[in-house]
Amino acid sequence: MFPFDRGLSSLVVTDEDTAQITACLQRLIADSGARSSMLLDRAGQILAWESDNARPEMQHLGALVAATYASMQEMARLLNEDGFRTLLQEGMREKIFTETVQDQWLLVVIFDGQAKLGLIKVLAKRTSEVLANILEVVRQRNAQVRKPRRSQVRKATTDTIDLLFKDDSGGTDGSSSA
Repeated sequence: MFPFDRGLSSLVVTDEDTAQITACLQRLIADSGARSSMLLDRAGQILAWESDNARPEMQHLGALVAATYASMQEMARLLNEDGFRTLLQEGMREKIFTETVQDQWLLVVIFDGQAKLGLIKVLAKRTSEVLANILEVVRQRNAQVRKPRRSQVRKATTDTIDLLFKDDSGGTDGSSSA
């Protein structure tokens, strides 16, 4: 059994964060000539996606790309690599280029033969750097929210334990005088 991966735990991504992410994906599509782009977490959950046409299969594709990424990371481990940053899959009509964003998110670009792979790589790298900055802001904000929550949980736990083991007898040694 694999240990729990804290990197897959949920981060709270606000509407403002999503708007920034969407703008990055839109620019990537416009500048590269790609058909679609999406940002996934490593569990395959789509955070945002943009496309030049409706693609109902995107949810399934997101899960499959994340599984491929996990497989790719295991291959890297077997080869004593720190990890692989990019993945390219080429079909007859479409290609999928995937780049990691700080090992937490996956930037996926779907393109056809009209778009140039070199341009896709350069623009995906630039986009992943911008997305990394957004991710860092999200992480910092989430860390600030969690700190007070942890102390609140700790206090609530202590108060509950105190209530459970409270000595109602008036004695100081905890034994009852009945």
